[in-house]
Amino acid sequence: MYRNSFLQRLHYPKIQTAYLELTNKCNLRCKMCSYQSAQGKTGFMSWDFFESCVDQLSEIGVSTLCLHFGGESLVHPEFKKFLSYAIQKRDEGGIDSVGWTENGMLFNESIANLVIDLKLDFINFSVDGVGSINDEIRIGSKYSVIEKNIKYLIEKRGNAKKPVVLLNMVDYGKTDEQKLEIFREWYDCVDGIDIIPSILPDNSWENKVLVSQNAQTVPPPSFCRFGFDTVIISWEGKVTGCCLDYTFNLDLGNATQKPIKEIWEGSKFRAFRKAVVTSTFPVGSPCYKCDFWKINFKPKVELILDGKARMEYGYVFRKVRKCT
Repeated sequence: MYRNSFLQRLHYPKIQTAYLELTNKCNLRCKMCSYQSAQGKTGFMSWDFFESCVDQLSEIGVSTLCLHFGGESLVHPEFKKFLSYAIQKRDEGGIDSVGWTENGMLFNESIANLVIDLKLDFINFSVDGVGSINDEIRIGSKYSVIEKNIKYLIEKRGNAKKPVVLLNMVDYGKTDEQKLEIFREWYDCVDGIDIIPSILPDNSWENKVLVSQNAQTVPPPSFCRFGFDTVIISWEGKVTGCCLDYTFNLDLGNATQKPIKEIWEGSKFRAFRKAVVTSTFPVGSPCYKCDFWKINFKPKVELILDGKARMEYGYVFRKVRKCT
């Protein structure tokens, strides 16, 4: 079954996940983030363009629509309007699920109430430590504000199944004890914690040797599969097929000029997929030195916090989940 699924994706690529970058502006300056400094022009996705993209993705029939990419989506002045329309197309169109990742600073009670009312599918909050540890890494953030905002959402959600609430933590700038402190604080509150590898500006794995001392890795897949099932569209229409191409250097098309489906099936995207399979990227490509897709931990489950939670090792990510 796995081989058939792999061959299907290879020979008949289909958009399963779409990212719409509502803005590339951000209210924080995180120490491990090189993307904001690399940005040139910044701005906001227009309503007409957003509506067109969502309508097209609904017609295509995507599994997941993510309302974020290079910036903080809540900076967008029309975020609530955008979110409501995306949910409408989930409920009445061909989009299966909607969610986004954000830093929690602008996530107030009004947004939380809307998220609950709309039955948002998922939301990921980025947290990189408890208290001052987080604030020293994520410059401009206040842990106390983020904690209050997340816990209000959890309390408001109650026993409902939506939204699924996760924390994202970059494996950067923290001791093992400081990571455990995050797990202790949050494992019983949120639905899970995902540990993201720290990636350098050239997209190589920053602490590969250090992590490998504690977690065994196994050979990766034959190639990165991202461009075979995922499309990313910038606030101004640029298209990429790489999850780390925050400046859209791949230039696979512009969705303000051509339909998304036409770009996905076009010559630039096909050439990109060929380069992915054959590992023939030019110097300067975001894929040239990329380690992200190669990170593959040997599958195992490790009990932590005196058996109250478990650490799941797998492809790219390590995940902390509550033991039930």
